[in-house]
Amino acid sequence: MSSTKLWQLLRFVLVVTGLILITWLLNVLFQYTYPFVLALLLSLVTVPLVNLFERKLNMPRALGTIVSLLIVLSAVVGVIVLVIIQLIHYATIAAERLPEQIKTFTEYIQRLFNDKIAPLLNDAYESYQQLNPGQTTSLEGGITELGVQLAAAIGVLSRGVASTLQSMLAALPLVLLLVIVIVLAWFFITKDWPSYIESLNRMNKRTGYKEFEEVMINLRSALFGYVRAQVILISMTFGIVLIGLLILRIDNPLSVALLAAFFDLLPYLGVGTLLIPWAAFAAVSGDWYVTIGLIILYIIVIVQRNFAEPKIVGSHIGLNPLAALIAIFVGLKLFGVLGFIVGPVLAVLIKALYNAKVFHYMWRFIVGNPHTTVKER
Repeated sequence: MSSTKLWQLLRFVLVVTGLILITWLLNVLFQYTYPFVLALLLSLVTVPLVNLFERKLNMPRALGTIVSLLIVLSAVVGVIVLVIIQLIHYATIAAERLPEQIKTFTEYIQRLFNDKIAPLLNDAYESYQQLNPGQTTSLEGGITELGVQLAAAIGVLSRGVASTLQSMLAALPLVLLLVIVIVLAWFFITKDWPSYIESLNRMNKRTGYKEFEEVMINLRSALFGYVRAQVILISMTFGIVLIGLLILRIDNPLSVALLAAFFDLLPYLGVGTLLIPWAAFAAVSGDWYVTIGLIILYIIVIVQRNFAEPKIVGSHIGLNPLAALIAIFVGLKLFGVLGFIVGPVLAVLIKALYNAKVFHYMWRFIVGNPHTTVKER
């Protein structure tokens, strides 16, 4: 191997090692700084509102920041309270109808037992009487072993549920502390935003800053684009559910559709968190028209979202639909639920780095011309 190829190989290994170390370092840092990252994202939303108060109303920036935070927090809390009120309302309706539904369900089980299960039990008993003593002993031993395993499984499940509840209760103080840290960081970042921008502007003439600025602009555009895409998708879900509920003649369709739109934010199940239990309850109640209608409505929403999400998300964050679909899928595999957000953001980051010619500079360094890029600049 020539010395040129050897040095190229060494520089390639150096670049790959550096990328791995940077990724590892960012992952470690994120575990300790994610509240401040979230506060920064929230500040991006509230800074325009603070600037408006400061410019139009001559409001001191600290006061404008407090007012803006209160407005945003009030909106979030209002939505949460509205959802909780709706859940309590429908839970109350379900509780009022529960005795009648239990009676109907009990009668259904009784008819099922008399018509289907009892004849099977009689046949099984007759077959059991015809077994020899050895087969009887073996069957009884198998039944006993099955009962032991079932009891053990119930015990494990009970301990798991108790452990989960205990962990949730133990995590409440940490969650409260986390919320306080995020709100305080959100306030300080928003209040001192002009000074941060001024510091960045002083870096404007430094080497590499323009590339960094381009990456940050693309990322900010992608984040706002992702939020807009999710608002559009949720609005589409709201419209489809509202039309479906009107066709099914469900009471209070508007409030139920709003509740479904809120649940649409949840990954995996989405509106199924609301529609599937509702369909099961309607089936137990014997209302098969509503049951079938809700199942069809759920299928329509899922199909619509899976078809529309790559296109809408991709168009709003600057990716083609196939790239957006790949980013969402890879993000889910690597990061779980957060992959719905992290995957597209990472794809946009890679695209922004490519547009800023970062990979170009890396390649020029690998092939042995690291100073050419400086001359080109």
